[in-house]
Amino acid sequence: MTKMHLISLLVGSVLSASAPAATVYVSDIQFVAIREGQDNSTRAVERGIKSGTPLEVLEQSNGYSKVRTPNGAEGWVADYYLSDDMVTRDHLEELQKRLTTAIQRRNNISNELKESQAQTTSLLEAQSELQQENQALKAQLENVQSIAEKAEIIVSQNDTVTYQIESLKQQADIAKQNSLHLQNNHQQKWFMIGVGTLFGGLLLGAFLPLIRRKKAGKGSW
Repeated sequence: MTKMHLISLLVGSVLSASAPAATVYVSDIQFVAIREGQDNSTRAVERGIKSGTPLEVLEQSNGYSKVRTPNGAEGWVADYYLSDDMVTRDHLEELQKRLTTAIQRRNNISNELKESQAQTTSLLEAQSELQQENQALKAQLENVQSIAEKAEIIVSQNDTVTYQIESLKQQADIAKQNSLHLQNNHQQKWFMIGVGTLFGGLLLGAFLPLIRRKKAGKGSW
């Protein structure tokens, strides 16, 4: 290894130690291998790193970058295999995933909205039914109140009629007693008349022969 190469490695090591670790992505190719050195002839530390895989940059030198893979392996890879931004294909896949997620969320929200609308419709129908039942109950209550008022009036009238009937019964009893009393008096009066007539007839029957005898005696003189 030449003296200039060693100096470059030392400078790269110092710069990499002082600068914060950056993140690069495997460019838009199928697979990349991470090797022990800056040469494709060196041993591969990890093979088959897919396009879009994020790599942590440890140092850079001579068009190569020493990186750490997500599995923790460290090695060198040529800079033309790397990109500071997510590659177009991987970016497109990421956007496709986000779009799919957004569509799924939209469908879920749409379904939830439909369920909410159905529940709202059901609640409105239930409210309408309750209002109709409330109106029917109010009408029944008014009818019951009207019947109760009429019943109260009828009861009051019945009480008055009952009182009048009792009064008429009392008057009828009094009239009956008076009638019986008058009937008794009338019977007694006729009884006395009959007794008097009978007694008069007896007296007349007793005195008539005497009167005839006196008239006959006078005629013989």
